[in-house]
Amino acid sequence: MQKKYKILFAISIILMAFIWGCLREVETPVDPRSTFIPPTAPQYVIANLQSAILEKNINNYLLCFVDTNFSTKKFTFLAEVSAISQYPILKFWNFTNERYYITTLISATPSQSSSNLFLSNSNLTQTSDSAIYDADYILYFDHSRQNVPKIVRGKLRFIMAPDSRNLWSVHHWTDLKSLDTDTTWSILKANFLN
Repeated sequence: MQKKYKILFAISIILMAFIWGCLREVETPVDPRSTFIPPTAPQYVIANLQSAILEKNINNYLLCFVDTNFSTKKFTFLAEVSAISQYPILKFWNFTNERYYITTLISATPSQSSSNLFLSNSNLTQTSDSAIYDADYILYFDHSRQNVPKIVRGKLRFIMAPDSRNLWSVHHWTDLKSLDTDTTWSILKANFLN
C-alpha cells in the first residue's frame, strides 16, 4: 500500500513540475488601450477615428476606412491643392499609402507622447445610404521627426457609407485649408510616406 502512495506522490511531483514548466508570464498587449465602437452609425466612425489617434492604435484607425471586401466603394483621398504641388505622391494617394503613413507616424511617436484630433464646427448630413461629415480640425502628434510639423490644421470632408455588414466607414476624404497659412493633414501624410 505504501508503495502505491509513493508512486502517486512521484507522479504528482512530476505533473506539478511539468505544469510549472509550461507556465509563463503573461505578455503585455501590443495595443494596451482600445476604444472601438461597432460603427453602426456615421458618428461612431468619427468617435473611433478620434479614439484611434488618441490611443495611437493603427488597426482601429484603418477600420475607419472602407474595406473593399465588404463594399464596392474604394478609398480615395483628395489632398489639399497646394500640398499636391509640393508632394506629387498625394495626387495618387490610396489605401496602401494611408496604411503606410499611419504606421510610420505612430512608429515615430513615443508611446508616452501625446496625440489628439480636435474637431469643431462639425456638420453631419445623413441619408439611409450615405453621410457627409464636414469639420474644422486640429491634429496633434508629438512625433520624433525633425522638420515635420507636429500640429496641422484645416477642414475635412468625409463621405461615408454602410457596407454589406451595415457598418459605416469613410470612403472619400477631402482635405482643405481653413486659412492660407494652414499646414494641413496632407502635408503630414506626405512627410510620413517618405
